[in-house]
Amino acid sequence: MDIDFLVWSFLIIFMLHNFEEIIMIERWFNESYPRIRERIPSFAKKEVDKFGTMTSAQFSAAVCVVFIVASALILITITTKQYYLFVGLNIFFALNIFTHPVQSIFLRSYVPGVWTTLLIIIPYNILFFYQLHLNGILNAGTVISALIVTILLIPVLMISHKVAEKWTLR
Repeated sequence: MDIDFLVWSFLIIFMLHNFEEIIMIERWFNESYPRIRERIPSFAKKEVDKFGTMTSAQFSAAVCVVFIVASALILITITTKQYYLFVGLNIFFALNIFTHPVQSIFLRSYVPGVWTTLLIIIPYNILFFYQLHLNGILNAGTVISALIVTILLIPVLMISHKVAEKWTLR
């Protein structure tokens, strides 16, 4: 399978996952969250409560910021064949992804994003990393460089949340 095809496919998968979250976030916080709030550890409640007031439009604004950066990284990856850039992006995304099933199990409840994680993203990542291995791209140098990219993406997430806070429909 072509690595570039898998890299480009990430944008579709990223958006499918975020559509699940965008569509479900407000309903989940209004209907499910009050019922399961007591199951959330006290150290995490304050952070989770912040998201309780976030609208779908605000969440979409945050996703848009990350999508723009992801698209740029993917374009650079494809044109330069520097796959560590995309691997770093994928690791960054995967750190978020693996929280969904854990949260769902811990809370004994559906959490937005869990279905696309289980049915699309995890199989995609298994295939992607297997193809990297088969093509000799997955090595220590790629992983170390990718981890640096992952760390450099943290401010993007923080900026996206700031954009979301400022975003209001008039």
